[in-house]
Amino acid sequence: MQNDDGLFGLAGRRLLVVDDNGDCAEAVRRWLEICGARVTTARTVTSALAGMRAEAPDLMLVDVFLPDGTGWDLVERVRASVPGGTRVPVVAITGADGASVGPDARAHGVRHVVTKPIAPAALAAALTECLGPA
Repeated sequence: MQNDDGLFGLAGRRLLVVDDNGDCAEAVRRWLEICGARVTTARTVTSALAGMRAEAPDLMLVDVFLPDGTGWDLVERVRASVPGGTRVPVVAITGADGASVGPDARAHGVRHVVTKPIAPAALAAALTECLGPA
């Protein structure tokens, strides 16, 4: 779905990808940039928070298990301390069984859980539902 808003309405959107698996984060970053997004990556809760500075991204893709906490820790901290953080949609990415993390995801307001290896169609559907038209 290509238009002036890029693929999936991502043109110019600011996305944060947080994953301690560098290969996964890089592959997702490249795909999102091809779709027109501006992407920042981080490998930890701490580096993700530091990278946000004073502005929340338009969407976060967050690995569930990170070296210094969980994706849920990051979601809670963003919502509590980053201006606009309460409105940021979150897509969890995980190597675990999606059904096993589903209850925690819902409890933290996470809109979608996408399992690794990440299928582009599943990620595209989650992004489209979360962001809609730019």
